Amino acid sequence: MQNRFSVVTPAAVWQRGDPGLVGLLASERLYKSLSLLLACDAGVDIPPSLLLQSVKRAPIAKFAEEWGYPLMIRMDYRSRPNAKPLGGLPLYGLDTMQRVCEDLVSQGYAPLFHPHLDRFKDMFSCGVLLTRGDFEADVEVVGRGFDASDLRLGKAIPHESFGLNLAAGNIERHTVIADEVYQRQRAARAKVVHKLKAYSNYVNRSGVLLSDLDQFDAESGETDDSKLLIPPHYEAMPNQLLQKLLEIIGILKSDVIAFLPNSEVYVASLSYLPVEGWVLWDVYGDWYQR
Repeated sequence: MQNRFSVVTPAAVWQRGDPGLVGLLASERLYKSLSLLLACDAGVDIPPSLLLQSVKRAPIAKFAEEWGYPLMIRMDYRSRPNAKPLGGLPLYGLDTMQRVCEDLVSQGYAPLFHPHLDRFKDMFSCGVLLTRGDFEADVEVVGRGFDASDLRLGKAIPHESFGLNLAAGNIERHTVIADEVYQRQRAARAKVVHKLKAYSNYVNRSGVLLSDLDQFDAESGETDDSKLLIPPHYEAMPNQLLQKLLEIIGILKSDVIAFLPNSEVYVASLSYLPVEGWVLWDVYGDWYQR
């Protein structure tokens, strides 16, 4: 995957490699985007990214022409609000993209676009807990059809967990979810998938992101193909994927979190996709709670 990274400000369009871009993101406290740029510079794959501090149609159109429609919309922010709009979904038209961006900027967010890497096709998603002070990492994993952000928000039970010793490169703890627990998770997740599909349709009609999915009916979730997106049983992560993940975690510890604001813990969110491999979505710290 090409690791393109662009930032649109009112005065200019910045590209990865431009002197001062790291400092700009740090000064603006846009740490999600800063973590992506630092990781990209360190050799970790990130999705191609377009961050907007100013809504300009031409850069959005150029990005969409380069990577194809739809685009995934996310956002960066200086402090975490109580009711953050839900992103991570595809936008199919340029007019919709502009309306969504204008609405986000009016609320103080910085829209962040990626090519649409379908969350339901991730083979694995994981949250990695790191600290600066030691060489241990805790990894929580969910399988296809689930979302790593649910781990951070406490909305999902990990399907697989690892305790890693980064200094020795060893796995010190390993647990896998019991199948009966996974089956309950699968049924609950199918209803969420159904809601996410309805939400995506709503956003593409309205051009507005919402902060929750409560208005979308999930009772009919079992009548569509939502459950088919989720494997009937969880299959543990192959060792070669874990070894590559271990390598990436080492890079994040040495070359990314060391250059982010101090935090008691850091949480890195990654997904493994069949073609792209491991992709980093962001590194999250406790600065959002300050």
